[in-house]
Amino acid sequence: MKYSTQMLFADIIEDESSEDEIDQLFSQLLQIEPPPTLVDDILASIAHLPLPQKIQPVDRDDLEGFFTRSDQQPS
Repeated sequence: MKYSTQMLFADIIEDESSEDEIDQLFSQLLQIEPPPTLVDDILASIAHLPLPQKIQPVDRDDLEGFFTRSDQQPS
């Protein structure tokens, strides 16, 4: 069956204004301000991490045991 995107998302758009149970639950949570030094602490921690390594391309012949290769494609 093929449905238009308008039909698929119609329920989502209609319900967008109403709160569901999760929204009601989160609205009851106490909102707190993070400590002012939080960003500085996170950045200082990240500064000590090693730099990301470049991913090396995999040689297709190395994958021979993992995959079955077929030169003929079904038509």
